Amino acid sequence: MGVLVLYMVKYENDQKAAMVSEAKNRDRAAIHRQAITDFGGRPIAQYGSYGEYDMVYIYEMPDDKALAANLHLTDSFGLAKYSKTVPLMEADDFVASLAKAHETPTGYSPAKG
Repeated sequence: MGVLVLYMVKYENDQKAAMVSEAKNRDRAAIHRQAITDFGGRPIAQYGSYGEYDMVYIYEMPDDKALAANLHLTDSFGLAKYSKTVPLMEADDFVASLAKAHETPTGYSPAKG
């Protein structure tokens, strides 16, 4: 498995206005699916939203470089007011990471006042 991510985007107002006024601009999910596959990724789910974010994507990229390249490209167009990328992991891996945190000897501790 490659890098699994949740990507959330809030479009600039002019971009959203273009989506509202012209049918050819409305299906951003199709455009993002193509950009994901262009970098060797696999789209998993896309959802429209309202409120803080306009679109939400879950996808897998082959590695960190492909993910970063995809995000650099989308950011370079200035389409978004802001976006957020959240790395994801399978639930079993998350549980295993908790066990590893418990089992790994380390000198790390909270600051003491």
